[in-house]
Amino acid sequence: MFWKIFSVFLTASVKTLFAPAAGMAEGLSFSVTLAATIAGAIAGFVFFYFFFDIIFDQFYKSRKKHPTAKQIRRARKIILFQRKYPVWLFVLILPITSIPVMAVIIRKFYHHNKPIFMLSLLAVSIYALVGCLIFSPVQKLKQQL
Repeated sequence: MFWKIFSVFLTASVKTLFAPAAGMAEGLSFSVTLAATIAGAIAGFVFFYFFFDIIFDQFYKSRKKHPTAKQIRRARKIILFQRKYPVWLFVLILPITSIPVMAVIIRKFYHHNKPIFMLSLLAVSIYALVGCLIFSPVQKLKQQL
């Protein structure tokens, strides 16, 4: 039983929306699957957010003090990217793709916006609930077979 919950937890830490399918297929109840998925999604987002924070800090420490023309062009592209695509778009769309991708993009481009971290955790939790609601019929189909 522990390993089933742990596998759902690990799957949810990387791919939140489809982790409940594994839990339901393994015979876990809706509430256990939901709790494992939410816990895994939040733990995965927090881990990857702060892990890439450490990686980015090490990267920026090793850079030169004076930016080159290429770095200035890149900074301008990042600013245009931030202006073109609002943060709520990433908070709503990225949990579908992957938790690490979401954490990297939000950390890289929107780390200065403090409520975004909590909003991202809320969005990941909502997607875990949606995944559990979508895949809950899997458990009923398994019982019928």
